[in-house]
Order: sequence, then C-alpha cells, then structure tokens
Amino acid sequence: MLLKDQILSSRVNGILIPLAAMKTAHDWGVGDFSSLTEWIDLVSVQGTKILQILPLQETAPGINCPYSALTAFATDPVYADVTAVPEVQKSREAQDYLVSLSDKISEWHGAKKAPFFPVKQAKLKTLWLGYQYFLTAEKSVHSARYQAFEAYESAQAGWLKSYKVFRALKEFYNWQSWLEWPENLRNHEPTAVHAFEVQYQEYVDFFAYVQWILDQQLRLAKAHAQEKNVWLFGDIPFATNLDSAEVWAERENFRLGYETGAPADQFSKGGQRWGLPAYDWEYQHTHGLDLWRRKIRRATELYDIFRLDHLVGFFRTYIFAPQQEQGFFDVQGEENQLARGRAFLTMVQEQAGACLAVGEDLGVIPNYVRQLLVEMRIPGYKVLRWEREDNGYYREPRNYPVISLATTSTHDTETLRGWWETENRTERAHIWEMISAQKTLEGAPWCLDTQRAILKRVLDSASALTMFSWQDIIGSTDRVNTPGTVGENNWTYRSDCTPLEAVQKYADMLKMYQQLLKETGRS
Repeated sequence: MLLKDQILSSRVNGILIPLAAMKTAHDWGVGDFSSLTEWIDLVSVQGTKILQILPLQETAPGINCPYSALTAFATDPVYADVTAVPEVQKSREAQDYLVSLSDKISEWHGAKKAPFFPVKQAKLKTLWLGYQYFLTAEKSVHSARYQAFEAYESAQAGWLKSYKVFRALKEFYNWQSWLEWPENLRNHEPTAVHAFEVQYQEYVDFFAYVQWILDQQLRLAKAHAQEKNVWLFGDIPFATNLDSAEVWAERENFRLGYETGAPADQFSKGGQRWGLPAYDWEYQHTHGLDLWRRKIRRATELYDIFRLDHLVGFFRTYIFAPQQEQGFFDVQGEENQLARGRAFLTMVQEQAGACLAVGEDLGVIPNYVRQLLVEMRIPGYKVLRWEREDNGYYREPRNYPVISLATTSTHDTETLRGWWETENRTERAHIWEMISAQKTLEGAPWCLDTQRAILKRVLDSASALTMFSWQDIIGSTDRVNTPGTVGENNWTYRSDCTPLEAVQKYADMLKMYQQLLKETGRS
C-alpha cells in the first residue's frame, strides 16, 4: 500500500511546530536538524504519527518568513547543526572559532525569540572554516567523501547550479537586489554567469557544500523518523521573493512587474498585496509545469507529506498589474479555472508518487476547488472555528469529509487558547454548545477540561488526519505569525522548554493528549 493510501485509510494525528522553535539543550537559539531528531522522539512517545515542521527555505538577512524566500529549493543554513559536520569537527580553525563563540551561543540559546540573523551568520562562518578543511583534506585527493559531494551536485543540478551562483553574487554585491547588478549578470547572460562562476569557483561551490551538509542532516532526521514510525510533514510555499534565484535565472516562469496577492477576506477587507512576483501560468503549462515538477520532486525527497500553500492560486491567482490598486484573477471563468487546477494537481499526483499532498484551501475558496480535492483524494483543511453550516451554525466535526485535515489553529492564527480567551461571548457559547451539547451564556472558561473537550471533538472528527500545534497541546497563547504585520514576533516563536523538560512541565497536558489519542483511535 502506498504511504498516502495508508495515511488516508487510517486515523492519524500530528503535531505542528516550526523547526526553528524546537528547543533542545544544545541548540544555538534556533532549532536545527539535531533538534528535529529529539522532537521526533518526543512525538513518537506521545503516540503521534506526524510531525509538521513548516517551510525550511532560505531567507535573506532580516527576513524570517519562509514564504518570502530567496529560493524555492535551498534550505536555510540556520538549521545546520554545525557541530555535527565532520569537517568542522576536524578543523582546528573551526574549533577555535566555536570556542570564541561560546558566550554568544549561551546568550542566543537563552533568548525567548529565535535570533535568526546572528545565528545564521555564525553558522555560515563556521561552515566556511570547515569547508576550507574539506578542500584540503577531501577535494585535493578526490576522496570518497568529495565524490559523494560531486554526486549530490549532479543530482540536484536542476536548481543547485543557478542557486549557488546567485547566492555567491548576493554576498559579492552586498545583498543588492539582482535588479541592481551589472547588466550582463542582471540579465543572466550565460557567458557572464559562467565567467563569474569560474573566477570565484571556490566561493560559489561553498554554497553548494552548505546545501549538501543540510541535505545530509535532514535525510538523517527523516530516516530517524521512519525508525520511530513518524512521518515528516513539509511545506511548499506558493511563491518566492522577487529577489530569488528562480526569478533571476528562470524569469520566463514569471510575469515581472505583476504582484501576487489575495482578494478581500476575513484577514483583509481590501485584499492583500504580498510583494511577490506573479507566475506566468500560460508559459508554465505550455512547458509541462517544469518548475513545479522540480519543486514537488524535491519535496518528496525530504518529506513524507507536503502542504501545497495557497492551493486556490493554482486554479486562479489574484494579481495586481503595475501601478494598479485593484487586483484581478489571472484566468476568468469557472471552467477555465477548474481546467488549470486539475492539470496542476494531476501533475502533483504524478510527481508525488507514494507521498501525500495536502492542499491549503483556507480563505475564500470556490466550491469546485474542494470538490476536486475530494475527487483526487487530496486532503483540504477543516479549521474548527471556521467550519459553518449553511444556516450559520458550527459544523459538527463528525460530518467533515474523510479526505480532509482537521485542526484547531494554523501558524497564521491565534492558538486555540488565544482564540478561546479573546472570542466574543456569543460565538464562544455557540461553539461550546456544538462541542459539549451544553447551553451557556458565554461558553466554558479556559481550563484543562475545556481544552480536553475541544481537542477531543476534533480528534473525533471523520477526517483521516488531525493536526494540533504544539501550543494547542500545552495550552499556550504564543503564536507563530500574525498576517499583515511585520515585526520581531513573527516566525521567531521558540518553545519554552526542551523535550525532556516538556515531559515534566506539561505532564498533565501530555497525559491528557495521549489518553485522547487512544480514546479516539488515533494512536
């Protein structure tokens, strides 16, 4: 049985926590791939089958949001456990540098919010020192380890070749946008790009080396997850930044000057402008959706389950023309939109193989999108607080479709507790009536029993998959992101304890969670 069929024919639950938030005793203030291994152990002990870690794409300095990344393919170096890299372990220079960082590492580790920028810079310098050892000890003799690196470069050439040059150029030009580079490089002229790569080969290849290290560490974590019967759940952002490797090197896939966004919804009365370039879907579909085929293949290498961000955008994308305040859909008519979405999702199913694709279908979604998801056995989202019947009453979770993912919150919303404590009394009373069959004036106050009742209601749903954020299990109000805002609180959430500490600090919540999994047949 294929993995996706195994999941959809079971009743499974998962935990969502961003990789950056995975605190351990030895991290540098940002969770890394060694942290991931420890958290896999924690969720496995709870009886959980899925660990969702959100996007890992590399971002530019000062940008923490992985949905506005430098690339659709490369992993952020901040997630490397540099102390586990063989070359770093063997390099005296790298070891001396790590000693000099000890006070800073302690400071970062103790931070309440993930300090992305200084940690990433320190890890890149450490990896550079390890890379120098790699060149001397491995490349110079063409060792088996160097040959493994060459094999990785060859296997990932479809994205790595342009990414490593782009990444080197970003450093070389002090993080200027590629739109400001010299004309021949700005226009990605092959002779100019090749000349730069040849002249700065060692520097360019360093960024491929970093990705190789990251790839090895993530694959080790995935193998560990398989040993623990845990499936890794990744994420494919819908768009990348204008200042990204793919837009620079493959701009024929994009409509430069046009901006992707979203029409008015509960988050934004006037619609949203995301500052991200629009795709040229006509070009992409006439060229076999090659860019997206590569994205899907990459996801299947790293994850067991992957989430397609902003699913409706594959049917119709809301875009803004240059200097226009009013946006529009880039394809008109339900038949045309459905045809585009069906072609795209057919490709996804072909490339996904045994892996399971999940569609993020939140917001204003045409009915035909959700009907197609059911037809193609792709789970969409059912968020308890947003699910309503036509008469306005909250929808009974037992009536959710089997091919769906039920949850209490997302990374873009308040946590379960945060929502419950701030929801108006009337609405809370209505949803509490659905949950408990009890009528009250304002619903139950937040407490362990209330939390238990809500979680149980979702776990009792008909959905094949249910997911809870770590914060919803431990009863925290700390959120990952607040849409439409920019600030240090977005994407910097960090667990307040390690897995070992969590077992003690949140013993009551975790015991309740384990019992609920057994009661609802999801353990």
